Amino acid sequence: GSTIDETTVGGIGLQQDPMLVQWCDVGNFFQWAVTTNTQAGNFRIPIGSLCVGGMAVANQNLIWTDLDLWAMNYIGYPDTYGFNKIGAGAGLASGHAMMPLRGDVYWMGQSNFYRYSGGGVQVIPCSVWDFVFQNLNTAFISNIRAMPNTPFNEAGWEFPSNASASGENDSYVKMNITEPGAPWDYGSL
Repeated sequence: GSTIDETTVGGIGLQQDPMLVQWCDVGNFFQWAVTTNTQAGNFRIPIGSLCVGGMAVANQNLIWTDLDLWAMNYIGYPDTYGFNKIGAGAGLASGHAMMPLRGDVYWMGQSNFYRYSGGGVQVIPCSVWDFVFQNLNTAFISNIRAMPNTPFNEAGWEFPSNASASGENDSYVKMNITEPGAPWDYGSL
């Protein structure tokens, strides 16, 4: 399920739509009103219950929901940005579970690991899937953190295991991105 955050502006309660992506006018971070004289705007992603994270990469922005990955591309006036779903079923586990590494983007979803490259979104086979996803304390899934190790070409994640009653990250999993089929490494923190 989704939650709607409430914010008060000028004493008026406003409900924030967790699937709404908004942007300001070009060169004016204070102009968010959508008018015919600005490029400010918004788009509601139609599938999912929550925008979990976003990242600017070469020539586009990536927006992850709890279910999918979307590309946000500049298309010019009047619509400003176009949105395309590029990763069905490839949602993000937490707002800090993604990383750019060696020209690609890696992330942990709620039940798989993924990579986005020039060839699109791919599920990354994980030889220690049971250790991670059957041991993940889903009550604290928002605590998952990506841990890139660039000098060693490793993509890794810290996560709370079922043994972590406080929700602190107490386990890790990592892989070498340059050695296809290389064994995954995992353990306790």
